[in-house]
Amino acid sequence: MFKIIRTEEEFNAIKADWDSFIDENSASNVFLSHNWIASWIAYFLNGKRGRQLFIIVEYDDNGNTIKSIAPFYIDVFFLVFKCLRFISDDYSDYLGIPVNNTLFNILDEINSYLNTKYSGFKEIRKKGKNRFRADIIYLKQVSEEQNGKILKYGKDKFNLTNKSGGDCYYVPLPHTIKEYMEGFNSKQRYNILKRVKDAEKEDIRYISISIKTGNDSNIDHNNMDHLDHYLEEFFNLHQKRWNKKGKQGVFHNDNIKAFFVNLFTVLYDNGILNLSFLKYNDKLIAGSACFDIKDKRQVYLPGFDPEYSFLQPGIVLTYYNIREAISLNYKEFDFLKGSEDYKRRFLAIKRTNYKIYLYKTEIIYLIFKLNLFLKNELFPKIKNFFTI
Repeated sequence: MFKIIRTEEEFNAIKADWDSFIDENSASNVFLSHNWIASWIAYFLNGKRGRQLFIIVEYDDNGNTIKSIAPFYIDVFFLVFKCLRFISDDYSDYLGIPVNNTLFNILDEINSYLNTKYSGFKEIRKKGKNRFRADIIYLKQVSEEQNGKILKYGKDKFNLTNKSGGDCYYVPLPHTIKEYMEGFNSKQRYNILKRVKDAEKEDIRYISISIKTGNDSNIDHNNMDHLDHYLEEFFNLHQKRWNKKGKQGVFHNDNIKAFFVNLFTVLYDNGILNLSFLKYNDKLIAGSACFDIKDKRQVYLPGFDPEYSFLQPGIVLTYYNIREAISLNYKEFDFLKGSEDYKRRFLAIKRTNYKIYLYKTEIIYLIFKLNLFLKNELFPKIKNFFTI
């Protein structure tokens, strides 16, 4: 049986069941957690014209146990067209439809909200089961595995287009930092360790802010009273890096910044957020926001002060972050989205995300693509030109 979550109250009422399901699912990640989605709803859905919650939840026959989730919201484009898309697909690096059985059941349900060539549509429509109709369904940040399953299911049922949605890079971690460094050739290893030793000579200190306990003297275990200070330092470092390039950076307006303050505070309180910094002459010169979840450390956003680029803070901070992840017995260090060269220099392996478009007609698809271009490419460039 399926239930459609349309209100924030309904969503909050299933928090325990949601988190239990996501935690046990093989596709588990922080971007699908109840805390992440609830924060996004509060800041980017509530009060936004045309946007509505539309989460599809599949339960067992008794209605007690979640079997799959499609975390959607309705977005309106060009005033009259409606799109179902993943919640927080603008700020999430991994998304998808988590399931603990077959994916096809919930894909059948999703199909019932799209007026396509699927033969079951007329039958569903006559029953009056689903009044809402989407013009297009946009699935972003889908894994290669789930992309393949959706293509297999939809080749005869959907008007479907899929494209690469960008690459993420990750490093499988060995048991010791020594083993990890042995994976580099001699030149690579020398270049990284030389920068680390140079930083140590300059008395640059690595600081890690987390509620996790430990015995490493380099880790500063701060309490919540200090979190606001370190968040502000991190935001400033991130903005400095991007402003130097003539770009806005993620935290360019008050609403986005407030969203991340709220979200990061919740994640910190739940032992997920780790803020790491390099400190030089009593000043924080580089920082990163990481997620420690299960046996992984994920680097969500980095930042550094370009004034200190001569100290190679990005390389040094990455080395310390990986070393700490290994010391915590994590199995993977994930750089998340982006194809920057430095990730490959740290022996990272590529995994590809996909974008999938399910639509009524080719014209709808082209109109939606135009909407994305205007919203994500043209308008930000124009705004950036007048604000930087």
